[in-house]
Amino acid sequence: MTRAYQCANVPGPHLGKVATSASVAAAIKRAERPILIVGSELRHLDWALDLATEQDIPIVATAHVAGAVREKGVRPDREMGAIEITNLLKSPEWDGVRAEGQHDLVIFTDVLYYMEAQMLSALKHFAPHPKAISLARGHQPNADQSLPNLSEKKLGEFLAGVAEGLAEV
Repeated sequence: MTRAYQCANVPGPHLGKVATSASVAAAIKRAERPILIVGSELRHLDWALDLATEQDIPIVATAHVAGAVREKGVRPDREMGAIEITNLLKSPEWDGVRAEGQHDLVIFTDVLYYMEAQMLSALKHFAPHPKAISLARGHQPNADQSLPNLSEKKLGEFLAGVAEGLAEV
C-alpha cells in the first residue's frame, strides 16, 4: 500500500489499487469507451496525445490545454473545465464526448494534484459507472488505479511501460 501524495487527502475506507504499467494497459484495452482528460501541467502531453491517437480515445482538454494540443497537430474532442467534465461524467444519462454512450474508463493525466483529487472523489462517490485511472506521479487514493509516488524519471519509465503493454497484441 502507498500513501496519498498529499497527506491531507484522506479518502475513507475504499482505496483504489496501486497501478502497474501492465494493469493500466490492460484496463485501457478492456475499456469500450475510454476518455482522456488532459490537465494544465503539460508534462506528458506528447505521450498522452500518442495514447489518444493510437487507441482512438477522445480527448478532453481542460484549462489552457486546447491550444497546446492543437499546436501538436491534434484536435481535442472537447474543450471544457475540469469541473464541467466531472459533472458530465457523474450523469449516467450523458451520451459521452462523441455521443456514443457514457464512458466506462476515465484516464487523468497532467491535472493539478489537488484538483484531480476532488474530481476523483466526486466520481468515486457519485459516479459508480466509470472506472478511473490517475497517471499523475503522486498517488491518488480515490482513483480505481493510481501510480505510486514516483519521481519524474520513474513516471516516464512507467508511461513507456504502458505504451509497450498497449502495443502487445
